[in-house]
Amino acid sequence: MIFEELSRLRQRSVMTSIVLMAAGFLMILCPAAYIPSAVSAVGFAMLVAAVVMFLDFISSKKALIDYICFTLALIIGIAAFVILIFQLDTVYVLSFLFGVFLILDGIYSVFNALIYARRSGRRGWWVLLVLSALQIAAGAVIFADPWWQSPESLLRVIGITTLFAALISILRLIWNWPIRSA
Repeated sequence: MIFEELSRLRQRSVMTSIVLMAAGFLMILCPAAYIPSAVSAVGFAMLVAAVVMFLDFISSKKALIDYICFTLALIIGIAAFVILIFQLDTVYVLSFLFGVFLILDGIYSVFNALIYARRSGRRGWWVLLVLSALQIAAGAVIFADPWWQSPESLLRVIGITTLFAALISILRLIWNWPIRSA
């Protein structure tokens, strides 16, 4: 039972880290002239993700988690339409979304560190707690948006913190997998 959950967690962590690394590198390397196109691409990607989540809901067994995912799909779909319609202010909307995402992913990492990493038998599992707290703080800083005024600098900060979240996702994968005793 726990190995099945850990296997699903491993798959989610690998996919999350790949997507976060790609998004982080794109945000860091994106020239200022291409920011509107990048914002449109994010809007379309969110719209595709919302449609896929909706189709998963249709084929699901309609448990409580399926309704939660459906609600999340509706929120992502509405956010995608907002991004596609109001493109000029979208970088600031993205800072809000990425800030919230980093905070939620940090809370998820804290939960996984306490539930799985502590039980895995590895030394230094508490480092994941510290890194998760730093991720939550980085999400709060992006969410508050206190220092940067240009969309280009804000996109760079979001990219750097997204790469940091990818690193934490990889470390979560390493620490969560239990050591099999011989």
